[in-house]
Amino acid sequence: MADDVTIDNGSLADFVIAADEIGGKLYQRVKLIDATDGSTAEIQGTAANGLEVDVTRIAAGQKIQLTDGTSDATVRNLAANDALNVAIVDGSGNHVTSFAGSGGTSSTDDADFTALTTPGTPGMGVYESSPTSVTDGDMGIVGIDQNRRVKVSVDASTLDVAHDAADSGLPVLIGHRAQNALPASVANNDRARSISDLKGRQLVSHIDPGMQTWKSFNATTTQTSAIIWSPAGGSKIAITRIIIGAYGTTAARLILYFSEGAYVAGTSQLVTAASFAPSTTVKPGLVDNPTVPIFCTTADMDLRITTDAALSVDVSVYGYEWV
Repeated sequence: MADDVTIDNGSLADFVIAADEIGGKLYQRVKLIDATDGSTAEIQGTAANGLEVDVTRIAAGQKIQLTDGTSDATVRNLAANDALNVAIVDGSGNHVTSFAGSGGTSSTDDADFTALTTPGTPGMGVYESSPTSVTDGDMGIVGIDQNRRVKVSVDASTLDVAHDAADSGLPVLIGHRAQNALPASVANNDRARSISDLKGRQLVSHIDPGMQTWKSFNATTTQTSAIIWSPAGGSKIAITRIIIGAYGTTAARLILYFSEGAYVAGTSQLVTAASFAPSTTVKPGLVDNPTVPIFCTTADMDLRITTDAALSVDVSVYGYEWV
């Protein structure tokens, strides 16, 4: 070639070095050889199989030349920023065109790929309505539905174990949602999350300390529907503890109830009704720690107190609000 360089070898025959002139500079042409020590075997590609090269970085403007591995030895030229189509070949270098485990819908159907790709966003998926099993050692396909959700098969025998039956393996980890306030109510028959306090303790009949509310009330005169606890709008009161202590010397009947107004026997939701007859030597009281909280059944109802005389009394109430 015109760019080759002839080297004067003195009395011996001259020899020629292959070169390529680019921009006024000569670049020597070289061949790849086997990297094995002492080997001079050339590394050659063929039209059918191409030349295998590990590429770590492709600069802008560079191209990769690939063959598709089929008998027609078609060469694919990829420009910068073009998508790289990767073919799968078996151990003999043959192009793989089908896969074991394909279900009722063809894994090479372009319509399936289109249905699984968000418009304008490159992507590829395999839609499998009912994937079949594969033979041990074969290549399988992960099936996804039209919404690109991976289809997972669960062995029910590992889940449905009879009570008191022998068990093996590790248990399934169950998590809760940690909260320091009660979440909003769900509709009847809806699915709901299990919740715990901020330490991870499941809330069953107890509440997180952050949910607790307490109220105190004192009176030395006759009370008529006085409010002890007014809940937030739309909420209801749940009472977990009541402490009543009478003092002085005036006896009276005391009624605690949920209502928006005056107490109406048989209509207002009664919490407790008791009579106290304190004296100079006796100071009666009441402590109630219900096993199940006393729930007000109507939203926005106040906890109120009514007495029929000027009873000197202290009332302490603990509980929480719920919706």
